[in-house]
Amino acid sequence: VLAPYLPAVGFDVPEVAHEGRRVVLGQKRMQVVSDILLGWADVDGRQFQVRQFRNRKGSVDPAALPADQVDDYGRMTGALLARAHAHSADPRLLAGYCGKNDELDEAVAAFAVTYADRTEADHAELLRGIKAGRLAAEFGV
Repeated sequence: VLAPYLPAVGFDVPEVAHEGRRVVLGQKRMQVVSDILLGWADVDGRQFQVRQFRNRKGSVDPAALPADQVDDYGRMTGALLARAHAHSADPRLLAGYCGKNDELDEAVAAFAVTYADRTEADHAELLRGIKAGRLAAEFGV
């Protein structure tokens, strides 16, 4: 999805034999339990990723959560994301990178605060642009 944008920011686009295979192998690295039907195929010379049609798993709309549940939702999704990323590299490498003190925790927390501040500033600028008529927006969708 992002590969076409890599050259514009100074990165080379890696050559891959099959885009579907590339995506599937990445998903298998990241997912604790993978879709049993996950795979790739060529149809009429086009490359595809193949997956289960319906997984019958539920989903949560964070915007619909009561305020007192948003923090719990954030903690759970953060833990699941961390678990997925932990499967993407050698655990010994990750342990060595993370270390045994609070330095990584503090760096991640500082990044999160800075990122939140940037997000709030960007959103405020977006609203100013809408209010000034520089940007079109549809509300209540």
